[in-house]
Amino acid sequence: MESVDYFPIEVEEVSWQTANEQLMAIRHKVFVEEQGVPVSEEVDELDPNAMHWLAYGPQNVAMATARMLADGQIGRMAVLKDYRQRGVGSSLMRNMIRYAIREGMEQLFLSAQVHAVPFYEGFGFIAEGDAYMDAGIPHRAMVLNLHRFIDNSPKPLLRDISDEERQRVGLDGLDEFRDQAVMLVNRAQREIRIFSFRLEPGVYSNSPFCDAIYAFATSHPLARVRILVKDLAHVIHHTNQLHELCLRLPSRIQIRKLEHKEETLHTEFLLVDSTGILYKQEPERFVGYVVPHAPLEAVELVEDFDNMWEQSELDPELRRLHI
Repeated sequence: MESVDYFPIEVEEVSWQTANEQLMAIRHKVFVEEQGVPVSEEVDELDPNAMHWLAYGPQNVAMATARMLADGQIGRMAVLKDYRQRGVGSSLMRNMIRYAIREGMEQLFLSAQVHAVPFYEGFGFIAEGDAYMDAGIPHRAMVLNLHRFIDNSPKPLLRDISDEERQRVGLDGLDEFRDQAVMLVNRAQREIRIFSFRLEPGVYSNSPFCDAIYAFATSHPLARVRILVKDLAHVIHHTNQLHELCLRLPSRIQIRKLEHKEETLHTEFLLVDSTGILYKQEPERFVGYVVPHAPLEAVELVEDFDNMWEQSELDPELRRLHI
């Protein structure tokens, strides 16, 4: 399987009693030295009983931290300057949300610095009330209702997988790729991942494909489509039905730009539910293969995609378009 160079991030739940030196060092650097928060306000009596997280990077270097109180309040989220814009904060937030869901909590809330509000909105937090000052920095209160993450949709029935569905079928030509892309999307039950250079309209901007994406994205609350594109400017400035769906369903269909610093040997692929694969093997020609059920191969592609996704950010132009 082809490999992807990526920035490793490991997130660990820690206690104040065992990790307070690392936690305080990161927070002091970010809050006290960078933002001018008084030392007396940075550490409080709530720290010893809070749940804390540390994010580690290469050579096991501690890069970031955050804490959660028993009532669901998230705070003290800090990422060292050298490690920002690399998905570290996102990894911390996902781990905290998963913890809260696992513990049966109903909501999370936090006080967000105003410049960070879009970051938290990306996880479903909703800003409430007007901005206010805290430690000399403007903040807004934000709340996340965790009920949205509970899957109440009917569970799909398990079915036998035929030998034909396990076969890898070679493809040659745009039309074959288009037809097989529609076939795979129609099979999707939970998640679709697309990695593409510029979302070739012949494959991704035709009515059958976009109708299938729309039907899937609106089929149940947890349906999710994630699209990672290299040439996002081309997608934005050229008519693309899939891009229009992103505008219409921003909470279900998300699109990001792959940062140029990331190197990948993959050309293009579409994944459904960590099992189905549509893979383009040549950059300039639509030559590749499709296999409806290949979980062992698909899980490696899923890992590669997710690593690239974590290191990509929502493009500023997409923010202006309110995606």
